[in-house]
Amino acid sequence: MIRWPIIILLIFSFNSYAKYSKAIKYYKSNHKNKNILIAQELIKSKYYFSATYFLKQHLVESNQYSKELENMMEMVALKTGPLSFSNLHDSYLLKFNSHSLKFIHGLKSFRYKRYQSAINSLIKIPLDHRLAPESVFILGSSYQMKEQFDKARIYYKQCITLAEKNEDEAEHKKLKQYFGIIKESCIIHQARMEYRKGNYKRSLKIYDLIPKTSFRWPYILIEKAWVHYMLDDYNRSLGTLVTYKSPLLTSYFFPEAEYLTALNYFKLCLWGDSNQVIEHYYTTYKPRSEELKKFLIAHKSSHTYFLKILLSPIKDWENMSPYMRNLMTQVRKKIKFNLELINFKKVQNEMKYLVQRSKKKKDPLTTLLISEVKKMQSWRTKHLNHYIKKQMFSFINEIHRYSYEQFNIRLEIMALKRELVYDNKKLISNRSRGSLDNVTRTQKQHFYDFMGEFWADELGDYSFGLKSNCKKVKNKNK
Repeated sequence: MIRWPIIILLIFSFNSYAKYSKAIKYYKSNHKNKNILIAQELIKSKYYFSATYFLKQHLVESNQYSKELENMMEMVALKTGPLSFSNLHDSYLLKFNSHSLKFIHGLKSFRYKRYQSAINSLIKIPLDHRLAPESVFILGSSYQMKEQFDKARIYYKQCITLAEKNEDEAEHKKLKQYFGIIKESCIIHQARMEYRKGNYKRSLKIYDLIPKTSFRWPYILIEKAWVHYMLDDYNRSLGTLVTYKSPLLTSYFFPEAEYLTALNYFKLCLWGDSNQVIEHYYTTYKPRSEELKKFLIAHKSSHTYFLKILLSPIKDWENMSPYMRNLMTQVRKKIKFNLELINFKKVQNEMKYLVQRSKKKKDPLTTLLISEVKKMQSWRTKHLNHYIKKQMFSFINEIHRYSYEQFNIRLEIMALKRELVYDNKKLISNRSRGSLDNVTRTQKQHFYDFMGEFWADELGDYSFGLKSNCKKVKNKNK
């Protein structure tokens, strides 16, 4: 019994080798369908990235397309990611009546902001197709970008229903997660659209559908805080923002959150509190960002440096900058990055197997594939490196942007104070710890005193109880 796993492994390896050997024979032949036959054998051997090369060759050179080829396209796109085919010209992606190719074309068009082109392709994918939830999501996003909000709303709702159904029916954990991510993406985009339309209460209800266990939840806190702000509920906005002070969310620092905190205090006419937030921003965050900026500029031309840092152990880079650990942690948790990182590691592994095969016995097919897969690996390295670099420079730009915005708040406070002096007036100056009377809440929301500890089930549900200090009275000292 102990020997069975070894025997099974040997049989599997032999079968894989036999299929690859068959691919070599097809490569040496003059068969009219050699590209598709080679791809078929490579897929059986689990050389998915290698198979993309021959599938693309077939799409360019042949006018034949079959159900079997469609299944292969779907399999390879799933295993390597749709980006593997995005370098094909649109004419080849639209050459055949293929749902997989239409999806790839739609996704590519959306990335290049050709929204009507994306709609034209994605709308043809049937709702019972495996790619339907993601297709409908991009359809909704395309209509939203074209400001056709009624149509966008229809597709977002359809996306949530489809993704939820597929999530419930999925047998594998990873597949459940995939449909769960799509569902949450549709919910968040719908909430953002309602916010943009000025439907703030509706937007808030939709945001509340995202569970606290979601990877997306920490990122939408700032968005929910803005909704509360637009509803003039500055206490609830401040409570939402203070969630970022929890030890569970130490990796999430958003300059925008500091700005919105200062802005909420300003709206409550608690100018001292607002100035305190601004001063802390200038003395703490801005100098640290300057240090990080120097580090980033020194390596901005590298196509590999930032990816190497992220893939190295935390101890190797956490002391490079006060923000480095936080930024790297945030990037690691980005869903888009994780999906691309998985495919990057897959192409790395495939490259290793090809090199090992070449060392044992050289053949023209393996030599070609090493060259082509090496290009794929190089492209994905640059792609991921650029993504990380872009996230970091965006953070630096945000630091400076909100530094400017907070400077404007400070100027406004100075102007208002000067106005009070001219009018011989002053604010009531009633700054207490707050009261339940100043908290706006629904019947379903409970009130608990904050005792200096952040509890996981309370995160995101905080509200301050500060009274507005905007009432002016005559200054009796003059």
